[in-house]
Amino acid sequence: MFFSPLRTGKISDHLDAVKVGMVNFFVYKDDEDTICIDSGFRKSEIIRELSTLHIDPADVTHLFMTHSDYDHAGGLDSFEKAKVYLSSDEEQMITRRKARQLGLIYNSSIGREYTLLNDNEIITVGSIKISAIATPGHTPGSMSYLLNDHILFTGDTICLRDNKVYPFKRFLNMDTQLQKESIRKLARLGHVQMACTAHTGYTEEFDKAIADWK
Repeated sequence: MFFSPLRTGKISDHLDAVKVGMVNFFVYKDDEDTICIDSGFRKSEIIRELSTLHIDPADVTHLFMTHSDYDHAGGLDSFEKAKVYLSSDEEQMITRRKARQLGLIYNSSIGREYTLLNDNEIITVGSIKISAIATPGHTPGSMSYLLNDHILFTGDTICLRDNKVYPFKRFLNMDTQLQKESIRKLARLGHVQMACTAHTGYTEEFDKAIADWK
């Protein structure tokens, strides 16, 4: 099966995976702050899954979008107090300047304020450091995030199979060749202890998983 998201639950002391349908989004919290990577979709399901983790959506203060596809961005309304971040190259996808498919199908707009991020930009939320890494290919503005220099969130830039990194399915990508360049870019990162994907789980052996791309 291509989609094999994690069940909702704890990954580490500070990190939880939330499963909504065929996708995961992630919640990271320390003693003071709670942030999300992506939002999932279907509000009722999001609220239900978060409740099993004893997480109140109102406690999420910052939400970092890997891209604007519905399964990643459709749940933004669940996090009304969160400040939303999006790649500057992805904005064209939510303003109908760039179609998602066939020149006719567009991603939905984001009906609230959002902050645009550029490659290599760093945001600090309390003691949490979030480094933005442009990884286009799945969409023009797909972005990965490196948290505290060692936890990598890749959205749909990579998928994992038998602890090996592969590109996402070609028919779902807007530019698979560009995505492969983005994977090679991620392969140059050092000190990554964990990499989390949106649809195929995570690895704690990232260097080994991505070795073929170096």
